[in-house]
Amino acid sequence: MIRRVVAALLLLAPLSATAVPAPPQVDRPDPRSRRSLPPTDETRVREIAQDALENRLRAAEHSGDPRAVVGALLDLSRFDREQGRGSLAVAYSRRALILAQEKGSRELIARSWEDLAASQERAGDPAGALASFRRFKDEHDRIVLEEKKQLGLLERQYHAERQAAEIERERGGAVVRGLAADRRRFQLNLVGGSSLVLGLIGFSIYRRRVQSARATRELAITDPLTGLKNRRYMLLTMGGDITAAQRKRRNAPFGVRPSDADLLFLLIDLDRFKSVNDEFGHEAGDTMLIQVADVLRESCRASDTIVRWGGDEFLLVSRFSDRRTGPVLAERVRAAIEQRVFEFSDGRTVQRTCSLGFASFPFSIAHPDALTWEQVVAIADLALYRAMRAGPNRWIGVSASDTAAAEQFRLRPGNTLEQWIEDGTATTESR
Repeated sequence: MIRRVVAALLLLAPLSATAVPAPPQVDRPDPRSRRSLPPTDETRVREIAQDALENRLRAAEHSGDPRAVVGALLDLSRFDREQGRGSLAVAYSRRALILAQEKGSRELIARSWEDLAASQERAGDPAGALASFRRFKDEHDRIVLEEKKQLGLLERQYHAERQAAEIERERGGAVVRGLAADRRRFQLNLVGGSSLVLGLIGFSIYRRRVQSARATRELAITDPLTGLKNRRYMLLTMGGDITAAQRKRRNAPFGVRPSDADLLFLLIDLDRFKSVNDEFGHEAGDTMLIQVADVLRESCRASDTIVRWGGDEFLLVSRFSDRRTGPVLAERVRAAIEQRVFEFSDGRTVQRTCSLGFASFPFSIAHPDALTWEQVVAIADLALYRAMRAGPNRWIGVSASDTAAAEQFRLRPGNTLEQWIEDGTATTESR
């Protein structure tokens, strides 16, 4: 969900700061009044779920763990939004935000602003929702800035390790040459044997340091749970991929459209993944994410890159591809996840589906510089959100209209993608 909000904000014009009002006191209906009505099966299920969430909140408050309390409040807010109780959802979101600000956790504050924006939208307060989205973006930008600083530190460490490895490599070459000379001298003098032993020890130390430098770099660009690449890898490699794709388009014969000069961005979000954590536990959820990564590897080419984008969301980058193959790839991934039976360590199994959204870079063939690759990923994220709203187990692809002019791709206030679809700037295809 965070990714979808960030995607929407990338396409929004900057908004001015707006103060957040204090949370209103909202009275929840008496549970006994709910039970006084003749319950249907659906009503009973909602009551049980409501009681479970409220019990979880009381347990969290009793434990004194602010993070657990914020999580319980956000779950209650999300439940009330799903039941159409927007004002109650806003109240819970505000309580979570106040507690998150007292704790000073930027992650909790960002989650609370995001949830508050969704609750205000559900409650019919679009102005308040936009203001909350802006505050969420501020918090998210701070988190991203910290991540960039950490990435910069890792890069500096990596370059320092590489420099050290180069020095050790030079020393290793000298050691090897020395070993050869020592070997010749050893035939004449037994004392030369000691030099050979010392040289071997130095060479072993050099190899261990080189291996350590490689391991450090790999950890910086790899998701530790699934073994997939992470966002840092995207930041480090995307520039080279775009340059290679541009070179393919330049070298194509005049009037010929190359079939391997597109970058296809496909975002995948698991349907009802939270229910796996709730029913089977977080360890089972982690096991399922690992198996989903295996499914994606089996469904993609070796040249494609699979990134764990966040939580249960994955980004597939199909390099040097043809945008016309987007529906084929999306359907292959959708069907593979739908057919997979996920197995847990206790012998239980579960099946789930996924929702997908995709778009190609460059977004417009006629105007290749109209959008950056980050904006194309944001469009794919909005397409994913559109697919999720239409129902589970679906995919939606977005592409630029062949007749659209360059000025039509300017960002607009509001939902730019919806406006593009409405005025014909962009088209969609779906399953």
